[in-house]
Amino acid sequence: MKINELAVTAAGIIFDNEGNYGSVNKNDNGAVSVGRLQWHGGRAAALLKKIISAEPDAESILGGALYGEITGGANWAARIVTAAEAAKLKAILTTKAGKAAQDEQAIADVESYIRKGQSYGLTDAGALIYFADGVNQYGTASALWKTIAAEALKGAGDVRAMYEATIKHTNKYLTRRKKVYEKAAAMQEKEDTMTEKQLREKAVNTAKAWTGCKESNGTHKKIIDLYNSVKPLPRGYAVKYNDAWCATFVSAVGIAAGLSRIILRECGCGAMIDLYKAAGRWQENDAYVPSAGDVVFYDWQDTGRGDNTGYPDHVGLVCGVSDSTIKVIEGNKNDAVEYRDLPVNGRYIRGYGLPDYKSMATEPEEPAAPAKKSIAEVAREVKAGKWGNGADRKQRLEAEGYNYAEVQAAVNALMNGSGVATYTVKRGDTLSEIARKHNTTVAALAKLNNIKNVNVINVGQVLKLR
Repeated sequence: MKINELAVTAAGIIFDNEGNYGSVNKNDNGAVSVGRLQWHGGRAAALLKKIISAEPDAESILGGALYGEITGGANWAARIVTAAEAAKLKAILTTKAGKAAQDEQAIADVESYIRKGQSYGLTDAGALIYFADGVNQYGTASALWKTIAAEALKGAGDVRAMYEATIKHTNKYLTRRKKVYEKAAAMQEKEDTMTEKQLREKAVNTAKAWTGCKESNGTHKKIIDLYNSVKPLPRGYAVKYNDAWCATFVSAVGIAAGLSRIILRECGCGAMIDLYKAAGRWQENDAYVPSAGDVVFYDWQDTGRGDNTGYPDHVGLVCGVSDSTIKVIEGNKNDAVEYRDLPVNGRYIRGYGLPDYKSMATEPEEPAAPAKKSIAEVAREVKAGKWGNGADRKQRLEAEGYNYAEVQAAVNALMNGSGVATYTVKRGDTLSEIARKHNTTVAALAKLNNIKNVNVINVGQVLKLR
């Protein structure tokens, strides 16, 4: 989820646990709390001041004294309101301006909570939602949630780890903690249903989002900061901003995508290879054709002769393979996040780390649709009696996407033994499409029909197919 989507989801959970638009708690631990998120003390006063600026009838609703106090910027850190004042506050909170201001403030606040969780190293969507509700309940000044996040990141860093860390570090509000954990876990279970292919795409898209980050303007620092935020650090080393950061980039992709269990964390290429070897996920053969999401290692001292077994100098994430060309995205390429193209089995490939995406997939891949048979192949099946007769045959052929007249023409050619089949060109036809449908080639059709320009055929033209 994007941060705004996370904030909307988290805000919905918080709304269920807090008040409503018109809620006023006259004395909430020494100061008034108001509204959907139960803004407390000074934050309640700030919200009310914002509502007043948008509500033309604010002074008449609140009365001169309360209106003047709020607009005058009074400190409400220890302000307790009377029943009469609470009624006036409820009235302005439930105006159109009051509701709009609360909605806007709620999303802004929850986004700030989520960003705080991310700064502590949390990347799991459920964990961030749980964190946001916790910060809202315990207060933004509480150091408890940094401790809970650090404890959770020693394990999976997910919402379950957050809940278990909460129980370990506090005995307050545990009924709500359990309720929020169950909601966030259920939401994430539904959200995180992904196939292996989708997980690979998620890793690649995460990497692509950092395209253009570079050392010259410091935008690469957020990648290094994310890597360093997850404790314990591999080999205990915190990466510096002026270190080589290619392996750090690949590791950060795993962290940001919630895949660090399989995109193994390391800041050094050699140590990262050792991790994949230990996990049984190392591919030494340079001729291996990688898939999107695989990790490719390089050795710039590769001579191009025999199997390269030298020490790795660089690493990147495979985006995909097309026509035997591998597209890779890399950190620290020219001191930036950039792409590289190289041939399958090309020089400098040291080998591949193979993250086990299948082990994290929660949904099986859909079976590939069978290739559609050519007209000639279907005609042979019709002649053999596999498609029925008369209207039944026509219905079955058209249901499978075949043009009945084309099939019948091919069948007739087989039946009369001439060996000659024809096709009448229709609007929108191309020679390549006709060749594909009839299991032949453009060159064969052009030669058979004396066609000089393969890009020009005419509607109504009768083509010999063989």
